[in-house]
Order: sequence, then C-alpha cells, then structure tokens
Amino acid sequence: MSDTPTTPDPQPEPQQSASAPPPPAPEQAETAVAAPTIAVAPKPRSALTMWAMIAGIVAMVTAIIPGLSFIAWMPALAAIVLGVIALVKKTPRRGQALSGVVLGPIAWLVAIIVSIGFIAGLGTRVDEVVADEPAVVDEQPEPSEAAPEPEPEPEVVEPAPDVVYSGTGDTILQIELPAGPDSIGIATMTHNGRSNFAVWSLNANLEQSGLLVNEIGNYSGTVPFNLEFGEQITAFEISADGAWTVTLRDVLSVRELPQGAATTGTGDDVLVYRADATVADIAHTGSSNFAIWSYGDRSDLLVNEIGNYTGQVRWQAGPALIQVSADGAWSITLQ
Repeated sequence: MSDTPTTPDPQPEPQQSASAPPPPAPEQAETAVAAPTIAVAPKPRSALTMWAMIAGIVAMVTAIIPGLSFIAWMPALAAIVLGVIALVKKTPRRGQALSGVVLGPIAWLVAIIVSIGFIAGLGTRVDEVVADEPAVVDEQPEPSEAAPEPEPEPEVVEPAPDVVYSGTGDTILQIELPAGPDSIGIATMTHNGRSNFAVWSLNANLEQSGLLVNEIGNYSGTVPFNLEFGEQITAFEISADGAWTVTLRDVLSVRELPQGAATTGTGDDVLVYRADATVADIAHTGSSNFAIWSYGDRSDLLVNEIGNYTGQVRWQAGPALIQVSADGAWSITLQ
C-alpha cells in the first residue's frame, strides 16, 4: 500500500440526447418591487337629482287628480328648482335632474287644465241640483171672489209759479203765461187811481181780443182769458191813471166750488167746478152789474142782473170754469 494519494479517474459526463428537453432555466430572483394599485372611489350620488325627479312625479300625480290639482303647483315648482340647481352643479345622474325640470312645467300645465275643468263641472252640477229642486209654492186658499184691484192714486200736479207784473199809467204789457202760451190764463189785477181803469187782452198781432176790466177808480179782482183754442194772448193793453199790478196764475191754483156748501167772495173772481149738474142758490149785494158765466162743454150765462140779486138757477155739469163779475159781496151754494 502506498501513501501516494490516488486520483480517481474522471467519469465521462453523460451526453444529452438531442431529443431530450433542456433543463429548466433557474428562476430569476424577483428583484423588482411590485407597483402599488390605486383604487378610485366612485363619486357620491347627489340627493338633488333624486328629489327633483320625485317632486316631478308627485307633481304629475297630483295634477291629474281633481281637487289635488289646486296644490300641484307646489311639487311642480320644487321639481323645477331642484332640477335646475342639480344641472348647474353638474351632479351625477343628470337624467333625474332633467326629469324634474321637464315634469314640473308639464304637471303645472296639466294642473291648470284639470282645475279649470273641475270648477266648470262643479258649477254645472250646482246648477243642475238647483234646477232639479222643486219650487216651493205657498198654497193659498183660492178666494171665493176675485179681490178688486186697487185704483191707482191720481197724479198730483202742482200749479206753476205765479208771474207778477207792476207799473203805472197806460202800458202795453208783454206777458208770459205760467203754464204755457196755450193754457187758460188767470189774471188777478189791482189799480189805485181815480179815473178809468181798463185792460184789453191782445193776440200775437197785437189785436184786441177781449175787454177784461173796465172800472172807474180803485179795482181788485180776478178774471180769466185765453179761453178760446188757438187764441194765444201775448200782451195786455192797460189804461190807468195810477199804479197797477197784474199777477198771472195757473188755472190749477183756482178755488174749487164744493157741493153742499156755500162759496163766498167779493168782486170779480174765478172758480172751478168738477161735479155733476145740480141747482145753485145765488145771492149778490151791490149796485152794478152782476153776472156769472160757466165755461165747460158749452158757454152758459147763468146770471146777468143789475144791483142786488137772490135766486136759484140750474148749474151745468163739470168740469167747468166759473167767472163771477160783481161789484159787491156774493155767495153760491150748490145743492
């Protein structure tokens, strides 16, 4: 045995066949640090858009229900306002905001139409109910005889105001009748003098129509004129030596003669009678002419005497204007 070390014979390496797969390559150590992943958080959902859409839906529902349509404008307005705010802020889910903006005006318009129809239908129904109600008729017992209708009260016509003229001496006096140029004239005259006092009535052509007064000295009395149709007295021709007055009166202001009572006076006067034909007891105390004329359906001279008189005469039916010509006291009593 020797101390020299022996080297073992090298063993031949096994040859790989061409068909054998190559050995896997050694895995490389992961030297690169993995990149961190960043998670993107979703944008929060805005409540404005949702409430805009809900308000629009509520507005549409209330708009189509009669009665509730009167308050549909409130959710409609809310839908419009919320939708516009959401669109301005550019929040997500813009479709919901647009729904509120669109549904709000539509609901408002529908609510107006439904409300008008509701009011119109309600008014028609009320009219139908009122028309269907039976009329309440107070049943009155039929009178055995028809009650006579009350006679209408006669219309009271006030006389026209007097027209007064005054002067001294001879005068052509233009006059106006209180009740118009075609009305009957009543003239109350006075004269204060010692000579003749005469008054003529003149027509439109200033022609003498009638001698109304012809006295000597003082005078006070009432006379009628303008009695004929179409006469139209427009002036008086006055002959006097002193002061005089002429008061023109409406015929409605003349005293009325009653039946069953005595009517008295002094000097010339004018009366009116409206009753039936009767008998009159007449008396006069004086020294001059005493005459009574009745102007009604016809002109009738009832009395024509000189001086004192007492007698009974027939009296024609009225209406009639009575003219008394006297220089003293007189009385007329109708039976």
